[in-house]
Amino acid sequence: MKRYVLAAVLAAAAGSLWAQQPLSPEERIAALEKKLSEITATYESEIARLREEIAALKAGREGTPSAEAAQAALLPPSSSAPERSLWSSELNPAISLIPDFTFSAGNDPLWKEAEALNVREVEVAFSAAIDPYARASAALSLEDGEFSAEEVYASFPALPGGFSAKLGKFYLDFGKTNGQHLHTWFQADKPLALRDFLGEEPFSGTGLSLNRVLPTPWASDLTLEVTGGKNEGVFGGRRSDLAYLLAWRNYWDLSDASNLEVQLSAIQGRNEERKRTTLGNLAVTWRYRSDLSRREGLMWRTEILREHYRTEDGLLHANGAFSFVDWQFRRGWFFGVRGDYAEHPLNPQEHDKGGALVLTWYPSEYQKLRLQVQRTSYAGIGPKNALVFEYGFSLGPHGAHPF
Repeated sequence: MKRYVLAAVLAAAAGSLWAQQPLSPEERIAALEKKLSEITATYESEIARLREEIAALKAGREGTPSAEAAQAALLPPSSSAPERSLWSSELNPAISLIPDFTFSAGNDPLWKEAEALNVREVEVAFSAAIDPYARASAALSLEDGEFSAEEVYASFPALPGGFSAKLGKFYLDFGKTNGQHLHTWFQADKPLALRDFLGEEPFSGTGLSLNRVLPTPWASDLTLEVTGGKNEGVFGGRRSDLAYLLAWRNYWDLSDASNLEVQLSAIQGRNEERKRTTLGNLAVTWRYRSDLSRREGLMWRTEILREHYRTEDGLLHANGAFSFVDWQFRRGWFFGVRGDYAEHPLNPQEHDKGGALVLTWYPSEYQKLRLQVQRTSYAGIGPKNALVFEYGFSLGPHGAHPF
């Protein structure tokens, strides 16, 4: 369009010149070049004026500094951070709301303690970049009208030497299942061994977690965590005591459709008698996916736990284990089977055992419906049964959980 207008102007100018007295070819060319220069100058002046008006409109009004200039003024003069907008969308926290509802029937004491129709938990999660070097994550749990902090920590993914770290409150890297939030569980409840050894609440701590990928031929990493040594159900030491955890995770691709993950974890701290308590965990996970369409798949996970609890009278040993298979037989549909066994840590002669059948349907990635039938034989009270229906949904963006 611009070329057509310019050509028309030039043609008109040439016609007006030719209508006057005859000119030599050199004079005609000189006259056309002069006219073209005048038109070009006018055109560029108009473009510059329009650009200034657009810039003024973006700033809100003429003379107001742009948003970028205002943000740059907030940065310290000596800041070495990369040049980027301080208030960019990357710094706006992703917020999600995830409630979990249950309906339970039967005589199992685990479920009889709550209402038959129950809002078991409402999780509110936040995540955002703190700056180019760190990221923050927080998961708050609302139970019985009270908020509690499940996890609140800053992560540093690129430290010198190939290390990454977390600082704050987080789920300890003890086994594979302990680090999962309620809405990511494969069953409606925790396995018996985790409940008897670690308590009803997730095994978490406040402190430092340091991780490094190892230079092995297969995928492998090592995690060291130092946290407060007072934990309900595990450690009952003084406020000045610390607990130390070491976890070694290994991963192999067995084929294009299957993989294997093996993790060894151990944690040590002081108990209420001011003696050492040590817990160990071996977690083995095998996964199979028949195709890339995610219509069929199989996962088998087994975790074995062992506790050494030292007292004034000697050393107590307790063992526990659980194993489950989760079979995806069509898109969104899963059928699971779980077996449980757990000795009581302070009385290993007594033990609990049981199992569960689980049917789960995900209409989409934002909803979950689950039906679970379970039977548990508790030491001292005998077999108990429960029927549980669980429903949950997710609102807002929620970050991916560890694989």
